Amino acid sequence: MSKKILYFKLSTGGRTREAICTKIEQIDAIIDSLFVTALTSVGNGSMAEYELDTGQSKQRVIYTTPGQVTAALAEYEKMRTYYSNKLTPRIVTLRNNKNFR
Repeated sequence: MSKKILYFKLSTGGRTREAICTKIEQIDAIIDSLFVTALTSVGNGSMAEYELDTGQSKQRVIYTTPGQVTAALAEYEKMRTYYSNKLTPRIVTLRNNKNFR
């Protein structure tokens, strides 16, 4: 019996390389703005306001402590890492335990 190789084409929807790169650029803009906001709030030691206009929507957030700005920066960095991994996915090779001795 001959074995056939089956090929499947899956629709990626909005997950094209260009769309992911655009999302990463937008996240980078937010991270840059938040970093400047964090530096300003540390210098002032007071409430900081952040506003970003992406052209499609406007975001306006008020942070009362530098810790809130730092937490937001960490969340956006996680999101950026998520989308970066979509561009270069990790490869996992599964092996049985006999190959590790």
